Amino acid sequence: MPLSRTAAALIRRVFPSLMIAGVLIGPTAHAGDVLQEGSQELILSGGKGIGNALIQQNSTAGADLVGANWSYLFYDYPSEHHFQWWAQVSYSYMWRDYRGRDQKQHIWELKPVLRWYPRREAQGLFGEIGVGAAYLDERSFGAVDLSTNLNFSLHFATGYTLQSGNTISLRYSHFSNGYTNTPNPGFDFASLNWHTSF
Repeated sequence: MPLSRTAAALIRRVFPSLMIAGVLIGPTAHAGDVLQEGSQELILSGGKGIGNALIQQNSTAGADLVGANWSYLFYDYPSEHHFQWWAQVSYSYMWRDYRGRDQKQHIWELKPVLRWYPRREAQGLFGEIGVGAAYLDERSFGAVDLSTNLNFSLHFATGYTLQSGNTISLRYSHFSNGYTNTPNPGFDFASLNWHTSF
């Protein structure tokens, strides 16, 4: 066996999901495959701003949202319950007409995400939580006036992973400065998400 093939085989054995120059060396997820370390997801989102029933003090109800997320599975732990750690980069765009004025909000997020399946396989129903950082380009949106552009990002989600590897989820997202500055009214939205693995 040529040296280059021997080296490639050794790299695949030691690092089954190594990313080199943007190319994934080793197994990747395809339809019907179980997700494993090195798998990636493209998540497309559509949603709405919500009222002040949960964490935020004022309402963003009436706002619409679209978004795209990229996730990378960096740790997969099958046990009695299946745990997965994802790294996620997200962009969301919100807009609304507030008191006769068009408003827009661009949101960038970076966070680790923990996904938990109550069964051994990473299929079926799951719960998810993510905590990280976000940048919102507008401090004022609807009735919410943020004191900082840089905020903590928190989300809770529940979803269902199909046997094809695709996933649908419902997510509640919250942004606030965590009382590092005042005021701290918070900023919330809910989204329905479609995950495609690759």
